[in-house]
Amino acid sequence: MARNCLRINHEGDSIQLSWQRGQSMPRTAPSVAFTHPFDKEILAELRWYLEEYLSFPYGIFPDNATKIEQKFQDWGEELFELVFRRSEKAREFFQAATYDGLNQCQLVITSDSPEVLNLPWELLYSPSDRQFLAPSLAGMSRSLSDYPVRAEMGQLPQDKLNILLVIARPYGKKDIGLRTIARPLLQSLADIRQKVNLKVLRPPSFEQFERELNSNRGFYHIVHFDGHGNFDPDSTGFQHTLGVTGQGLLVFEKNDGSPDIVTATKIAQNLADCQVPIFVLNACKSAQEGEENFSSVASRLVSLGAKGVVAMAYSVYAEAAKHFIGRLYGELAAGATLDSAVAAGRKDVLNKPLRPSPKGDKPLQDWLIPVLYQQESYTPFRKVGNQVGSFEELMMEEDGNQEQATDELPEAGAYGFIGRDYEILRLERAFRQNQVVLLKGMAGVGKTELAVGFARWLQETQGREGIFFTSFETGNGLSNVINSIGRRLGGEKFSLLLPAKQYRVVLQYLQTHPCLLIWDNLEPVAGFPPGNAPLLSQEEREKLRQFLKQLRGGQSWVLITSRQEEPWLDCGYQLVSLSGLSDNDAEALAAKILQTAGVDRGKLPAEYLELLKLLRGHPLSLRVVLPHLKVQSPVQLIEALQQGLDTFQGLEEDRDKSLIVSLDYSFTKLSDSARRHLPFLGLFSQRVGANLFAVLANNPDEELAQAYQAVFGEILQEADWLKLLNEAAAAGILEYLGYTYHKIHPALPWYLRQQLTKQYPTQEVRELEKKLLDFYAELANTLREQLVGNAKGATFALRVEEPNLLQKLRFAQQQQDWNNAGLILQPLGEVYQRSSRQPEFRALRQQALAQIGSQLVEAKAKGQEAFDFWMYLRVQDANEATQSADLETAGAIHREILEELTTLNDPSMKDTIAVSYHNLGYIAQLQRKFEEATSYYRKALQIKENAQDWYNAASDYLNLGLVAQLQRKFEEAKTFHHKALQIYENKPDWYKAATVYRNLGIVAKEQRQYEEARTFHRKALQIYEDAQDWYNATSDYHQLGVLAQLQRKFEEATACYRKALQIREDNQDWYNAASDCHNLGVVAQEQGQLEEATAYYRKALQIYEDAQDWYSAAGDYQNLGVVAQEQKQFEEANVYFRRALQIYEDNQDWYNAARNYHNLGLVARQQRQFEKAKDYYQKAFGIIEQYQDWYNASDVLGKYGEVLEAQEHWVEALQIYIRVFAIDVEHNKEPVGSDIRDLGRMLKVLGASKFGEIWQEETGEEFPEVLHKAIEEASNK
Repeated sequence: MARNCLRINHEGDSIQLSWQRGQSMPRTAPSVAFTHPFDKEILAELRWYLEEYLSFPYGIFPDNATKIEQKFQDWGEELFELVFRRSEKAREFFQAATYDGLNQCQLVITSDSPEVLNLPWELLYSPSDRQFLAPSLAGMSRSLSDYPVRAEMGQLPQDKLNILLVIARPYGKKDIGLRTIARPLLQSLADIRQKVNLKVLRPPSFEQFERELNSNRGFYHIVHFDGHGNFDPDSTGFQHTLGVTGQGLLVFEKNDGSPDIVTATKIAQNLADCQVPIFVLNACKSAQEGEENFSSVASRLVSLGAKGVVAMAYSVYAEAAKHFIGRLYGELAAGATLDSAVAAGRKDVLNKPLRPSPKGDKPLQDWLIPVLYQQESYTPFRKVGNQVGSFEELMMEEDGNQEQATDELPEAGAYGFIGRDYEILRLERAFRQNQVVLLKGMAGVGKTELAVGFARWLQETQGREGIFFTSFETGNGLSNVINSIGRRLGGEKFSLLLPAKQYRVVLQYLQTHPCLLIWDNLEPVAGFPPGNAPLLSQEEREKLRQFLKQLRGGQSWVLITSRQEEPWLDCGYQLVSLSGLSDNDAEALAAKILQTAGVDRGKLPAEYLELLKLLRGHPLSLRVVLPHLKVQSPVQLIEALQQGLDTFQGLEEDRDKSLIVSLDYSFTKLSDSARRHLPFLGLFSQRVGANLFAVLANNPDEELAQAYQAVFGEILQEADWLKLLNEAAAAGILEYLGYTYHKIHPALPWYLRQQLTKQYPTQEVRELEKKLLDFYAELANTLREQLVGNAKGATFALRVEEPNLLQKLRFAQQQQDWNNAGLILQPLGEVYQRSSRQPEFRALRQQALAQIGSQLVEAKAKGQEAFDFWMYLRVQDANEATQSADLETAGAIHREILEELTTLNDPSMKDTIAVSYHNLGYIAQLQRKFEEATSYYRKALQIKENAQDWYNAASDYLNLGLVAQLQRKFEEAKTFHHKALQIYENKPDWYKAATVYRNLGIVAKEQRQYEEARTFHRKALQIYEDAQDWYNATSDYHQLGVLAQLQRKFEEATACYRKALQIREDNQDWYNAASDCHNLGVVAQEQGQLEEATAYYRKALQIYEDAQDWYSAAGDYQNLGVVAQEQKQFEEANVYFRRALQIYEDNQDWYNAARNYHNLGLVARQQRQFEKAKDYYQKAFGIIEQYQDWYNASDVLGKYGEVLEAQEHWVEALQIYIRVFAIDVEHNKEPVGSDIRDLGRMLKVLGASKFGEIWQEETGEEFPEVLHKAIEEASNK
């Protein structure tokens, strides 16, 4: 605390200086007459400098600003003379109080006159010290005369500094930006967010203000009001000592956004009642505001008990606010007094004077703007001890920060998220009226950026509890929405729920918790542009529509972005249309563009602002025009653009007029070569790589090169094309992505295509487009072949070229070029399946079938190429049906295809017929019709072997191995698998080899060769991960989980199963996810977590029952029986085991039937039904022995022996235990120790003589002495 306090007391027509050192009595200097030192003209000059100068720093205004800065010292000396030079005592007091330094002295101005309180006391300047006092004082504040210091407020929370931020913008576009103060405030708090709790009041109405404070009495340390103030001279609620009546007002918002004017008295009363000690006040610029507005509000708040009011005497720039508010709150969070925190904030503003302007950052002396009103020094937040958390707490903080930072939202663009404050305000108000808002705007105008910026704003200010982003550009449906929300909120436990319950749980949560769902790029869902096929089916769209309707009346919001209105949603959404950036936002974006282009804004004339207005704030217009300021003046650009606007003829496709004129201008400034060749890019989508141009240059005799030369007259070398692309990037037309690729803005292909058709003959352009289609089809086919041996590289290339391939696919279908359409779709489909993007693949197939015909007769009428394409599409439909366990549909499709092929009686169709045999074999295999499956595979294999097509024969070897494997004929299975593997490795086709590795791993696992199994699965997994084929990787994650589980490494097993489960559920593969649920249940059961195990089994069972896959369901019946058995619910266990047994016997799966005989035996034994138990064990052993599964055979036989032992049938028990011992010695080794203990018990009961006799009868040999000793030792334990 400062050692000295100087107080300037104003009363009537005089002022009096007093000085107090420490706790001693104050000493006073004689009163001196007071006259107002400044006229209105001076104050107007000061206001202009602080609030208006930097908005237009051109012409004479920089000189005017410099003159005013020079006057600061004169004005400060005049104030100093008025207070400290009018009497000898005043001089003495000042020297004594500042002897130890200004930083040991506080200065307080006391008055009840707004005129006096509004004086810029912060300008006080000491001629002898040659400095302004305010920046160096320990504290400077204003206080009221004749108002006593109020009693201390109750104890406030000391864990965090709690701030309620009220942002009122009732005058819409006339107001300053919504986040002008909040944005820098949040930036400044970034480093201390763990110590500060900031909440924005929503809506910013006085009614909500009262409700928030009353619901949190004694919680908030600070209310920060960012809005308008006013003064009502007619109010009788408050009278100043000078006789001036009236009081200050603050302008809140009503629910509809209109002004809600509230007196300072009402606000102060709420602050006092709810124990809020500090009020921070920001002024918004408004022509209606007078000098007394905020001083009157501050005075009233302090008079009614506020411990302190920090006000901004003038409008403050965002940069200054960031420095001041950030330091203010940082100091308060560290335990500083309010006045010292204000002083520290003022120093930050002084030391960092640069503020933004159209001419770049300029210095501004705005450190005098913050003022403090208080009656006494106050410390709102006292730092208690060392506030650094434990290591665990710090890790949790880091995790929390990381989660909040990533948040699954798309990253901002190259220039970051800029401005859009008014649009965010519109969205806030729209959501007050409606839970669903559609943000509509043209391509490239910034819909996604605004949606994400709005989400981050809500996230940072406690506007929503959860933010959930889904892009519909790639065909996501409602299940993706539900699953992503559920996983984030419920983690892996969410996966325990069945899909119907997942839906209900997420819906209920969203109805009862304030969340924001962003549905981005919704337009392709119902088809865009108009006439294009919908990306989602009618059924899927109906699910989305119903979901929105069910959210009605709840607490969550849904923000939809689209390039068109979406009437099919039928949910009465609120429409918000998005256009270009505001003037201020355009200036901010322009500043970044010019900085990148190397243009010094400080040297641009005032006409630069006119240029920005002409471009109408369209981000792309700014990007393509502003770089030209490097070589041309704003006036030249304006003239050229204006001429283009005046002569512009009409609009097409709802394009922005100024954008097209901007592109026209930028295009004319390119080199002749660029203007000639760049229109070629109109035939591309999103990105283009120079590798294409290398192909043209290196193969001038190819058809594409010839077609290109026919249009453009020449073929450029790759290096020349790179120069053109870089020239276009420098002009803002393209954006460099890296390597040789450049990004094409969504609005550009249309424009460049217009240039192409204007400059060159239509027929030649059409021919060029067809040859480009041929090129991309050939490229796609090449990459499809490379997916075999170079999956990682080919997948990357396909993803890079995906936008162009999709564009060419649409063009091929329009041209009915079915061969090229098939060549393009096949590798795309492969990548989509590997990347868990099945809905997109399905949508592309549906679009193709809609054009080619859904029935074979329709496709045949269009020719052989159409027939082949139809075949491919239908086989993929069958594969999808197989994946979802709809085997009847899949089989019907394959049989239909086979019948059509055989009817053709065409020898050239043999290869295709072989494929149909193979596919039907696979369906039979899944249905466990093993003989039928084998027959189909052998038919396919015969055709391929006759044609010596060994590569395709490998798939039949592989599946014949699978059939043998499923029948536990492991040696036969390995023979087939190794045949297939040799072919794939010789090719090499590592991707398909991965499937063989997986199957060999499963065989090794079944033979209890766990390390060998793990090696095979890791080989397969490495291949899939390298190709980023996460979907196929799930099978190996699952199998590695099984291996870990068998070795009782439960954490590892759980991690593997969860990896597989998440990928499958994200991919809507509920059927295969059931196997992961089943095994997670097994792991939980092994660890004694029976409730969790039951939940997993029931979820898996429900999926299998819904799919009518009774065979797979049997595994869950069996395990639910085991859980019931462990819980001593024997009747329930018997019911489950018998269900499983019946299914396995019906499917002639005797091996798994044996496991259920075993389980039924265990239950019978626990119920002491020994004869029944022995019968079950005998049946189980008889089957397992046939399969030569000696590990489980030993286990079952041992259980049989235990029953005999329980019946005291000692001789029979010993006979069984001897058989068990013989099996384990030969096959198992591990259980031998347990066997010796069993034999030891029998030795103890029967005696050595009888034991040896029975041993000889059973084995035909004398009882070995070494073994006798081991058994004897066991019998004595």
